[in-house]
Amino acid sequence: MIEYVKLVTAFIVSIGGSSVVIIALSKWFGNFLSTRLLDAYNNKHEKELEVIKTKYASELENTKNELEKAKSQFLRYSEKQFELYNDLWKVLLYTKRQADLLWQKADPNQIPSFSEQIRLTRNAISDNLLLIEEEHYEKLIQLIEQFEQFQFGKLKLVDIRIQIEGGEQVQQIISKADAQNTINKNRRTKEKYDKLIMDIGKSFREQIKG
Repeated sequence: MIEYVKLVTAFIVSIGGSSVVIIALSKWFGNFLSTRLLDAYNNKHEKELEVIKTKYASELENTKNELEKAKSQFLRYSEKQFELYNDLWKVLLYTKRQADLLWQKADPNQIPSFSEQIRLTRNAISDNLLLIEEEHYEKLIQLIEQFEQFQFGKLKLVDIRIQIEGGEQVQQIISKADAQNTINKNRRTKEKYDKLIMDIGKSFREQIKG
């Protein structure tokens, strides 16, 4: 009887031990397989992430280079644009100063230089048409034409320069009375010009600031 009990006990222990082994093996294999699958997924995911990072890093670098080029071009354009605005403004302002001198003294000797300055101003306006707003451009041209039509005795301002270049003296073709009379009649034109270039100067500042 005792031997039988030992045999049964050994049999049960034997079966129980195998089950434990099988369960342990199954658990280990499951963990191993899960770990391998997870590692494979992580490796694949990391590779994909690396490819994406490399791609976007390259695109980012290209974008930065393009932005630097655009910035450089913009700065060069801005500098050139400023120079153009500044040069045109100087011409317009110098014309105002020439007119101020003529209106202050009514000196016939100043009329030829004023005539020449009006010519230079017309050329500068035409050369820089794209910088000037259409409304300002039209008003400028009108005022320049009015200046050119100033009548000094029998001569218009636009013709005086030709007479001077032909060798005639200012005193021979324009008297101080003629100069004074013309200036008095056309004071309104000068006032309009003074106001207009102030408006243009404001417009230039706004365009330069962007």
